Amino acid sequence: MITSIIRATTMFTFVAYAIYLNRPSNSFNILALSILFILLFINPSLLFQVGFQMSYAAVFAILWIFPLLKKLYFPKNTFVRYFWQLLCVSIAAQLGVLPISLYYFHQFPGLFFISNLIIVPALGVILGIGILVIFLSLINWLPSQIVWFYNGIINLMNNLIGWVAKQESFIFSSISFDFGQLILSIITIVLFIKACTLFTYKRIAIFLISLLCFQCYTSFQKIEASKITEAIVLHQTKRSILFNRSGRNLSILSNSTEMANNLISDYQTAERIELTQFDSLKNSYSFKNEILLVLDSAGIYPKSTSMETILLTQSPKINLERFIDRINPKEIIADGSNYRSYIDRWRMTCLKNKIPFHYTGEKGAYYFDLEN
Repeated sequence: MITSIIRATTMFTFVAYAIYLNRPSNSFNILALSILFILLFINPSLLFQVGFQMSYAAVFAILWIFPLLKKLYFPKNTFVRYFWQLLCVSIAAQLGVLPISLYYFHQFPGLFFISNLIIVPALGVILGIGILVIFLSLINWLPSQIVWFYNGIINLMNNLIGWVAKQESFIFSSISFDFGQLILSIITIVLFIKACTLFTYKRIAIFLISLLCFQCYTSFQKIEASKITEAIVLHQTKRSILFNRSGRNLSILSNSTEMANNLISDYQTAERIELTQFDSLKNSYSFKNEILLVLDSAGIYPKSTSMETILLTQSPKINLERFIDRINPKEIIADGSNYRSYIDRWRMTCLKNKIPFHYTGEKGAYYFDLEN
């Protein structure tokens, strides 16, 4: 929101200054000047903010694509022409922010044009009445009827936007989209617009080649994702969760019915997972050459065995030094389901016995090496 206000203010300042000097102004020059010579000069870190990127991408797309769309159809009726132009602005802005939105948020709103058709006309009315309300309140002559009417318009707009937002069937979510797809999609959209501007064999051929490159890259990423095999111990407060991934299939192992749905959804989207299964956490697992013993609150473990890696969950009440002497583990892992006082004691014991200790709350998720 702040980025949009800054961008609008700087652009309006340059436009007003150009009019004051009675010089012709180019919108793209004003956009570039407000970005490069003002905002980024003052604060270069703005370039890495999502709001900054989406704001300028939308404005650039509107300046470039909107005039082209407007030429496709020119209604004679003023009312129809007004809403047609609003629709063109919505499509242009959405094309501009589409790659960035898919990259950061992995979703696409199917009803974006309805929201814009509601918001844009309403904002003009709200802004005008808002200025009137402020002026009347400053002179201490603000009728309650105007306040009631102004509040009603805002509530009506919010309710309509809320209703549109609740239509989840029109929101295309969990779309896997990485940085390579971001760059290729931007190139493809630019070439598509240029090809539509002037139909030539060369432009159409270049656009089709870029589209083919995008599709080939996406297919390649899916093939690479199907080759990955990994097991991960995640960090979750008061619960234990393991991911066992084989290609694009994921098994989620947990001792809790309450799952970290956002974490699971993000992993599925980022790693292009197709099939997900849920299962309870068992006492031991074998991941290729890795053997994992899960020691829970019961504190029960084999009396004589050789386990490479130990996972401590649910704060088991055991004598860890005696356990190390008997089991002789290669490494000990503690997840977020354990008491912090236990973690500190286990860390000192492992340090004394020269056993690697991995606490997920400090070192992050633990990844098993399954590549061998």
